[in-house]
Formats: sequence, C-alpha cells, structure tokens
Amino acid sequence: MAGQAVAFEENNLPDVRNFREVSWQVSRREWVLAGVIALLMTLLVVGPYLLGHRLAAPGTIYTGLLINVEDGSYLSAIEQGRSGAWGYRNLFTPEEHEPAFIQGFYLFLGHLARLLGLSAVAAWHLGLFSADLMLFLTVFAFVAFALPDSGQRFTAYLLILLGGGFDWVRFPLAWERATALEAVPVDLLMPEAHPFYSALTYPHFAAGISLIVLTLWPAFWAVAGAHGWPRWGFSLAAGLAHLLLAVVYPFLLFLIIAVLAAFYAARTWRYRRVLWLEAALLAPVFLIPAPLFLYYQWIYVTHPLLQQWNAQAVTLSPNPIHYLLAYAPYLALAAFGWRAVRRPEIRPHLFVFLWLWVAAAALLLYTPVNPQRRFVEGLQVPLVILATVGLYQVLWPRLLKSAFFATLLKRPRYSVAGLRRLLVVIVLAVTSLVHLYLWASMLYILVVEQPYPFFRPDAELEAMAWLAGHSAPGEVVLSAYWTGSYLPAQTGRPVVVGQRYETVDFEARRQYVEQFFSANASDDWRQALLEEYGVVYVFAGRAERMLGAFDLAQAAYLAPVFQNDEATIYRIR
Repeated sequence: MAGQAVAFEENNLPDVRNFREVSWQVSRREWVLAGVIALLMTLLVVGPYLLGHRLAAPGTIYTGLLINVEDGSYLSAIEQGRSGAWGYRNLFTPEEHEPAFIQGFYLFLGHLARLLGLSAVAAWHLGLFSADLMLFLTVFAFVAFALPDSGQRFTAYLLILLGGGFDWVRFPLAWERATALEAVPVDLLMPEAHPFYSALTYPHFAAGISLIVLTLWPAFWAVAGAHGWPRWGFSLAAGLAHLLLAVVYPFLLFLIIAVLAAFYAARTWRYRRVLWLEAALLAPVFLIPAPLFLYYQWIYVTHPLLQQWNAQAVTLSPNPIHYLLAYAPYLALAAFGWRAVRRPEIRPHLFVFLWLWVAAAALLLYTPVNPQRRFVEGLQVPLVILATVGLYQVLWPRLLKSAFFATLLKRPRYSVAGLRRLLVVIVLAVTSLVHLYLWASMLYILVVEQPYPFFRPDAELEAMAWLAGHSAPGEVVLSAYWTGSYLPAQTGRPVVVGQRYETVDFEARRQYVEQFFSANASDDWRQALLEEYGVVYVFAGRAERMLGAFDLAQAAYLAPVFQNDEATIYRIR
C-alpha cells in the first residue's frame, strides 16, 4: 500500500519537464519588453515626486511626502540609519526608552544613504524607485511562470500593474464595521490594495509585495514542482525571502503561514496521508526567519512603549462590500476560470495554490488582529492570474461563439486576434481609470496646489536646523502635530505629539497641544503640561499659529532663543 501511495503521488505531480517549458520558455524579446514596461512604470510613479522637488514655489521646500504627513516617521528612521544606528528610537513620543530593531527596511536605507552621501529624502526616493522596479520585474517573472502564452502573460502583467476596481465611495458609517479612519473606499484610500497605488506611495509596500511573491513562489516550487535536491534549494530561497519580508513587514508572517498551511493541508487531503517530505521542505521557510520573529515577540513583551504602539496601530478592514467592489473585475473573470481547471494548458496544482492564496488573504482580512487590512497586500497578483485564465480560456471562446462576434468577424477588417486585443484593451482601460485619476490628482497636488505641510517654508526648515544644532539629544520639543510629524526627522529630537500610532495616547496629547497654543488655557495648566512631558523647547511656527491666539512672547516661563520670519523657538526658563 505504501508503494502504491508513492506511485499515486508521483503520477499526479506536475510533469517537471513540461512545467519548466511553461514557466521559463520566455523569449528574450518578452523579457526586454517586460523590462522596458517596468522601467517606464517606475518613472511614471516617481515622476510626481521629482516634479514636486523641481517645481516647488520660491521660498519653500518639498518634504518628499505624498499621502500622509505622518510618513515623517519613515524619514526619521532613515535619518537614524544615516547616523549609524540599527535600533529605531521612537522620537514621536517624549517617553524615554531603549531603541529596538524595528523599521529595519528604513534603517537600512539610512545606512545606504550614509554610504552614498544622500539625504534622507533622497534615500526615500531611491528606495521607492528600487522597490517599484523590483516589484514590476518580480510580477512579470511570476506571471511568466504561471501562464504559458505570451499574450496571457502581458495581459496579466499589465492588469496587475495598472488595474484597480470600483470602490470609489465612502459608505454611511452605520454600514461599516470599522472606525471612520478605517472605513474608507479601498481604491482611493488604501494604497496596499493595488500594486499601482502601493508603488505610487510607499517603498515598503512595493518591497513587501515582491517579497510575498518571492517567498510563496519558491515554496510552491519546492513542494509541488521540482524533484531531487533542487527542491531544497527552492526551500532555502523561500526561507531567505521570508527573512527579508520579516524585516520589511513582520506581521505578514500570518499570510505566509495561512497560504502554505492551506496548500499543505490540501495536498495531504488529496493524497490521504501525511506528506513528511513536503513538511520538511516547508520547515526552512519558517525556521530561517524564526530568530527574528522570536526577537520581535521578546521586544513587544518587554518593551512597554512598543506595546502601546502596537495597541494603537489599528488598521481594521472596512465593510466587505468595499473589497468586493475593489476586486469585482478580477473576481468575475476568475470565476470563469473554474471551468478551465482540467484543460491541458492549466496546471491544477498552481491553480489550487493561487485560489488558496486568495482565500487565505480574504479570511485574514477579518481575523481579530490589529493590522487586518494589511493582509490585502499582494492579493491582486494571484487574483489577476486566475482572472486571465478565465478571460482567455473560458470567456473569450464563449464570446467568439456569440452572434455579435460572429457578425463582426464577417467584416473584412476584423480578425479573431484583433478582437481579442480590443477586448484586452477595454478591460485594461476600464480597470485603470481609478489609477489614472489618482496619478493625475497627486500630480496636481505636487505641481499646482503644493499644500502645507507637504511643502514647507525655507525659514521653518532653517529654524529646525538651528534646533538640531543647539539642543541636546533627548531634549523634548512641544509643537503642533503638523510640525511634530516632521521635526524629529530634521532634528533627531523627540516631540510631545507627532505620529498617530507612535505617540503614546495620541488623541489626548494632540488635544493638550492644541489647548496649549489656544487662548483658553491658564499659565499654570501650561506649565504643568510642560513639566509633565519634560519639555525643554517650544516651537512656534505656522502650524502653531493656526491653533490659537496665545502669545508665547508674554509667557514669563518661556525665553526666545531663535527667531526668523516663519518661526520662533522658546526655551523653558
């Protein structure tokens, strides 16, 4: 019986020779074309940033940020890396604490910036450019592995790169399961939902998607697609990619576990026995990054400040209808693909693996953990491949049999290939509308509107530079939220409030700071606030003047130590 079981398994595994033909028989022309597309796409998404720097109004400087002013946290990590640190110190809260190895991706960018002589902002953009290019090339390689036909490959490639969905409206809050902050249209306000939006906004989003693919792909190949010792090579490659993913996005461990556990369980059920070799092949995927995950667990248990940070870093998934609308085009086309699973062009093991990837991500989006919505990262990759199978293998043959298409094909200028290209163009045009809107909107913001605080006066940066040179490390600065979100990256000094997740008791402290600069607080209350948080300097610039009419110059307990046309810095007497 054991021999029969082994023979049964071998007979049902994909044929290695054919698998390699499907996966890697990609012409040099295809690779060149894919590389050109990747480079052009990368230039497209970083273009608004470059124009923001080039066209900043006289007397202002572009900070390099685009979506959230809170992204100054990443610039702070880069600056700390530039100074030689491998432990991240949270400067967005005044509490004393030991640095820890988190934000490793941005600390690495800081070390790279130091070696190359770059500023933190330049390193941010270098990281975005590199991560985007890596993402686009990784996507094509995986698509080429999954789909045997050049037309299908480039259809899937472009749909992953450009495609969006139809979730463009905010529902009434009564419909939502999340807070107002999390209850957002997926296509417009969740950069992690689609690769284009991820590439447009955050280097770690693009790198994260690439590393998800580079972990799951060789893990699948080790389990289902290779024989002999090469299987262990793929297993080790998956483990190393998972280690890098742990540096960039630690909590995506749950996604990797869910997908690979589901795939292993499906194969165990298929063969009706425990697959010990496959379990051993999956072990390095988790054992290699295990020391880093144990370190993360240890610091979150022993580091009170990180516990508070983790408790506040809540990104819940919105109403499921948001996701259905965001992925409607691909879900509809992928549903057709079920009918193609037994065709010779389809590899059933890979087909099942991709569907399990989609199902695992969908379940994780509503598990009771804080970073729920982050598990949508990379979901479009398997979903679009499945959608492409449905489009080419099922929907297109049906359309050809329809009376409408039969009539069109009778006309001299119409051909089957031409109509198929037209169908693909229509699908691409419809699904990319939202990203055309997003790209144009961001271009308008950075070139025409140039709002504060994404563009800051030179004089404000001059005041921050003075503070960096005349204050001591650890001396706390009180400022408005809009100032505090950027000041740590410029000065290396902690602030009372500056980042939604990293500032302890963020909402309360933001209200305290707003009250401090208003005319409604007493001097006794202000002095008590300064003493409670150990404040040494008060920064008074544009954002602070917007909070109220309190005249800091009249406060006997504040001594002005720096002043220019934009800002005044006070030291506590």
